[in-house]
Amino acid sequence: MEPTDRTISSELLRYLRQENVTISFFADKSGINSGTLSRIINGQQSISVSSLDLITKAMNLEEGSLYSLYANETCMLSSLDWRRLGPFIKRCAELRKLQIIDQVVGLMMDSLSYAAVLFECAENLYIAGYKDAAVIIYKKVAESERYQHAERLALCQYRIFTCSLNKNQEHNLECALQLESYVSRLGESEQLDALKDLSNIFLSLRKWTKAKYYAQLMGRISKNLYDRKINRNKQGKKSVVPAKPLFGYILYSNLMLGAIAAENAAYDQALYYVSCYEDLNWVVETDNESEQTKKQFQEWAIGNKYLYRLMSGSTEVLEEYVDYISVRKNEVLMALFKIVQAANLYRFDIDKYLERFRGYISDQLERSETVGSYTTHFFDDRFANFLTDVGLYYLGRNNIHNGVRYILDSLAVSYKINNAANIVRCCSTIEKIRSKIDHSDLQKYAAIMKEVYDQDEEKNGVAIINC
Repeated sequence: MEPTDRTISSELLRYLRQENVTISFFADKSGINSGTLSRIINGQQSISVSSLDLITKAMNLEEGSLYSLYANETCMLSSLDWRRLGPFIKRCAELRKLQIIDQVVGLMMDSLSYAAVLFECAENLYIAGYKDAAVIIYKKVAESERYQHAERLALCQYRIFTCSLNKNQEHNLECALQLESYVSRLGESEQLDALKDLSNIFLSLRKWTKAKYYAQLMGRISKNLYDRKINRNKQGKKSVVPAKPLFGYILYSNLMLGAIAAENAAYDQALYYVSCYEDLNWVVETDNESEQTKKQFQEWAIGNKYLYRLMSGSTEVLEEYVDYISVRKNEVLMALFKIVQAANLYRFDIDKYLERFRGYISDQLERSETVGSYTTHFFDDRFANFLTDVGLYYLGRNNIHNGVRYILDSLAVSYKINNAANIVRCCSTIEKIRSKIDHSDLQKYAAIMKEVYDQDEEKNGVAIINC
C-alpha cells in the first residue's frame, strides 16, 4: 500500500476551511464530540470506521470514499489492531470495496498469526452473503497454509469452490478438479456436502465415472456415520452430526446413483436404487425436518419409477407420468427432458404434451434462475440439451420450422453456458438441413455463431469450435 500525503485529518481540515465552518458546527452535523474531532484532526486519536462513516456523510461524500485513506493509515501502523480492522473489512464488504479488502488482508497475512481471525471473518461474510469478499480472504488464508495439511485450508478451498461456480461448464470443471484433492481433509459435516456437490457437478458435466465415485463415497461415509450415531444413541452417548439430517446423504447417494445408472441406460439398476430411497422404515428420526426429508425422497421415488420405466420402453406409463408431474410445477421441465428423449428413442407422438407445457419452456428461456431443487449448472446443461432434443423431435416429424427454432434456442443457451459439446451438436444438425431452412432462420444462426466465434477469438486468439 503506497504512502500518500493525503490523510483523513487533512481532508477533514481542508473541508472545514473550504466550507468555513467550525469544529463545533461540524460536530453537531456529524454527531461526533467536538473534542474527539479536534484530537482526530491533530493526529492524537485514531478513528473508528463508524466515526469515519459519520464524518464522510457530514462532508457530503459518497459512502466509503475515504476508505482507501483509512486503509493506508491503519495498515501503516507497526501494530495492526483487529478491533479496528475487523469492522472495517465488514464495511468494505457491504460497500463492495473489494480491492481495499484485498490490500488490507494481504498486508495482514504477512503475519500468519492473523490467519485464524481472518478465516473466521471470511466465514461470517460467507454466511451473510458477501461471497465475493469472503473468497478474497479464503484465498489469502489458503495461500498462507498451502504447505500444510490443515482442515482450515481444505475448508477455504471448499468455500472458494462453492462461491466460484457459475453457468460456464468448463469453468465449473476446473473448480471441481481443484477441489478434489482437499475433500478428504474436510471435517465430517463439510465433507459430505462437498462430496454431494462434486457428484452433482460431475453429473452435470456427464463425467459418469467421477460422479459415481463421489456418490458412492458419500453413501459409504454417511452410512458409517449414521450407524455410529445410532449405536452411540443406544449407549446414551452424544454424537456430532451434520446440521442436515444425516440419513438424507445416504438417500441422496442412492438418488444420484440411480440417475447415473439411468444416464447409462441401466434402467433395472436405476429402479433398484429407487427402492433404496423409497423404503425408509430403517430411518429412526421423526422430527419435522426429518419427516419432510423422507417425504421428499418418497415423492422422487414415485416420479423416478415412472421415468425409468418409460425410458426402458414401457410407454404405457406415459399418461400416468404426465398426470403425476402436472401437479408438481417444479418437476415439469425435468420430466419433459426425459419424455422427449424417450419419444426420440421409441418414436412415439408427444405433440400434445409439448403443446400443453409450451409455456414452461418459453418461461425458462426468458429467465435465468433454476426451477425446483436442481443445481443451476445441472439444470442449465439439461435444458440446453433438451431444446436440441425437442428440435430433433420436430425435425423427425418433418416440422422444419419448429425444429430449427428449438435448435437455435439451444445454440444460444449452450453458448451462454459454454457447453461446447451441445454447440457442436446444434451446428451439425443445422448444417445437415441447411437447404431446407428459411433465410430468416439462417440469419439468426449466423448471428449466434458470430458471437461464438468472436468469444473464442477473444479468449484464445483463434476459434476453437469449427462447425
